[in-house]
Amino acid sequence: MKRTSTIERDMLETESPQTLIDEVQGLAPRESQMSKVWTTVLPKLKPILLGLNNFAAVIAWSLGMNGRVAAIIWGSMRLILKVARPVFPELITLLAELQTVLPKAQLSEQELPLPDTLETALLDMYTEISFSMPMLSHSSETTQMQPLVAAHVDEIVDITRLSKESYSAETVKATNSLQELMIADSGKPCHMILFGENLKFLDRSNEIADLKAALDPSGESQGLKAISICVGSRSFSLRSKLGLPPKEVSGEDDYQSVQKFRDWLNNSGKPFLLIFDNVDDVRILSQIWPASAKGSIIITTRAPAVAAKRTKKVLQLKTFGVDVAVSILCELTGFEPINAEDADAAKEICRLIGGLPLAMTHMSSFIQYRGYSYLEFLAMYKEHSERIFKKDQAQVDYEHTLNTVWDLSLESLSPNARSLLNLLSFFDPDLIPEGLLIETRADILEPRLKFLKDEFEFGDAVSELMTKTSLLNRFTLLKSLSLHRLVKFTMFIRIREEERTLYLDSSIQLLYHAFPNTWDQRGEQQGHGWRYWGICSAVVAHLSSLMALQKQYDLKATNTDIFAELVFRIGTYLWESEQPTSAKTFFEYGLSLDIDSTTRIAAQAYRLLGHIGLDVAQPRGALAAYQKALAAREKLEKPNSPAIAEVYDSIACSYSEIGDVPQALEALNNADAINFKHYGGTSARTQAIYSLAYLRGHQPDKALEALHLCWQLQNKTQEQIAESKYPKHAGDIILLARIQYELGNKADGQRLASRTITIRRGIFGAKGPRVADSIFIVARMLGTEGEYVVAAKMLREIIEMSQDMGEMNGHLARALWFLASIEETLGNPTEAENLKKEAKREREKIQGREAPDEDTDDAFMALVGWMLW
Repeated sequence: MKRTSTIERDMLETESPQTLIDEVQGLAPRESQMSKVWTTVLPKLKPILLGLNNFAAVIAWSLGMNGRVAAIIWGSMRLILKVARPVFPELITLLAELQTVLPKAQLSEQELPLPDTLETALLDMYTEISFSMPMLSHSSETTQMQPLVAAHVDEIVDITRLSKESYSAETVKATNSLQELMIADSGKPCHMILFGENLKFLDRSNEIADLKAALDPSGESQGLKAISICVGSRSFSLRSKLGLPPKEVSGEDDYQSVQKFRDWLNNSGKPFLLIFDNVDDVRILSQIWPASAKGSIIITTRAPAVAAKRTKKVLQLKTFGVDVAVSILCELTGFEPINAEDADAAKEICRLIGGLPLAMTHMSSFIQYRGYSYLEFLAMYKEHSERIFKKDQAQVDYEHTLNTVWDLSLESLSPNARSLLNLLSFFDPDLIPEGLLIETRADILEPRLKFLKDEFEFGDAVSELMTKTSLLNRFTLLKSLSLHRLVKFTMFIRIREEERTLYLDSSIQLLYHAFPNTWDQRGEQQGHGWRYWGICSAVVAHLSSLMALQKQYDLKATNTDIFAELVFRIGTYLWESEQPTSAKTFFEYGLSLDIDSTTRIAAQAYRLLGHIGLDVAQPRGALAAYQKALAAREKLEKPNSPAIAEVYDSIACSYSEIGDVPQALEALNNADAINFKHYGGTSARTQAIYSLAYLRGHQPDKALEALHLCWQLQNKTQEQIAESKYPKHAGDIILLARIQYELGNKADGQRLASRTITIRRGIFGAKGPRVADSIFIVARMLGTEGEYVVAAKMLREIIEMSQDMGEMNGHLARALWFLASIEETLGNPTEAENLKKEAKREREKIQGREAPDEDTDDAFMALVGWMLW
């Protein structure tokens, strides 16, 4: 029994040639002379045994790839060496001669399959070797092995090479690789871990939680669990996220290997996790998709349509929000912002690149390479973003740079899809209404964009960008498109310079025809576009994008006048909707384009620029703009043109705001002289401004008379004016309230002023300059009547609504100053002093202010226009 256990131990515990080598060193005899012989020949044994590894592989292969067979082979070799100790040197010589026979057979196995003939020849050779060793172990005679059997093996190899039955070496390699992955009969699971944890894995805690919930094998669902991860570009590949090596390129699919793999999934009875990474073709899923219900499957793809073929659960892998992106950027660069300014720069960097993981990795590498702070990098990025993106910053465990990722995503696009993406790169990427592109009256002359006129072809292009590449998103309810900011940037810089003008002109035409052109119309409402504010608001961001691209890349529009007029029309909308600061920027930009200053659009632009000046309490600047408009109109129009009279009306407004009533009345007289010659009487607009001038000159009776005449000329009653949705009519009611209050009808004046708060909120929203102005007027009336607590409450409401609104700095400073006066009256001097200091700080923020920096009520009143119509 003891002998049996020793043999079993010798046979079963030697699992590899390295184990055998370690054990043979302990078999050396103790006799000194024999020990010297062992010491001499023992170093030769290691390469010989390693060279005989194919011997064990062939035997194990022929007996079913069982790990126990390999142990028996090396265990048998251990017994042979143990018994053959007396003739150990001769045995080494024999094995060395054997090794010289085998290289050719080893090489052949890499090139050829193993048909029955070659398998038999190899087995015969190894069998003869096996039987020779025991005989040699009992004899001291050295017998040199003649390579007869080996020669027979070579002959079979040559025949097999020429045989029509042979397969490709790639097929053999794939089959052998599959066999190496086969699970042993012991029933133990097979795990293959290629790498440790990827330390650059970006935070995806929410997505990981969703994956766990969907694929949890302990859940109630007993069927196959599958989930698809849809990503926006190849940079989100799960392969790179998990740190896996790149895929090898194969000439053709090995159908046999695929079938064996699929059979294992279906028949092993073991749970599995199968990952289809970066799937573009649904046929790949069909080839391998298992019938077993024991597994879990993850599909990563840029094409949601592919995922929809096989799974109902879809996880949209989104970009990171700014706060998360900043923490990740700091982790990637290895350092935190050095101060508050640097922290703001880090946030701006993440905002500009849109939280795209691969872009963040790319930028962090650049920052590390240059040794920049975030502030330094931000300045560099704004100046040289295109060059930074083209910089080769290949990442570990991912085979592409950011630049080549885009190339791979774009190379398979159809002409229509590519043209659509090029066009959209000129628009703001966040929300692009499809109506701007296809419901247009624009005459698109460029042939490559004719598909915009065909709803079906347009839909195909959108679908391709959505379902095949995920470069575009569509909001069904809004019927709008969006794309990532880096997609916009990437597409734009890939457009050839000679083609950029083509897309710029097309974008201008689409936006120009997106809303009615009323900005310079004359008439009762002076071309006011309040009915189209909804459409205009959708155009602002896209026109801003065109303006930014034109300035940054010095683009030249073919029709500059059309471009300038589009800018002025949107600037008019911004002024009408109480965004005067932004409106001023648009008008100044449009006037900076290469347009004739004496044209119709230039004259109207100067007049609207004057209106903006009045709204921001810069009446002298407004007067200068009006005078330019008058000069242009006098060159364009006949002497008695109504267009010239309208400019005189505007000039009268600016003089009224300045407080120069005589000059205002003179301008109005000039306007009426033209009105009488052209219309045979005064105009409603002229009478409204007469009312303003008279009230400014403390003549409320004449002011009331002029206002009533204004409404009479419009065939409207006071109540009709109050209920009108035309924004300027709300200004008429506030003017009436002030007239009545100065006439001594204080209760009526206060009631009318209070009503304008509701009217203006119905037009402009809950807050804004005109709502704040109505509230302030009521608060001043209440304060005059001794209602300090209520007045203070209303002023605090203005302060609250004005916070962080640049358009309302004047309203904020004025409200703080007069609230301080009330607090002094109420016996709170400390609070009053703090409020005055805050009022002066807010005044300092107002750029271009014309009011004197005096600590008086009049100076703070002048921070807001005297009359906001």
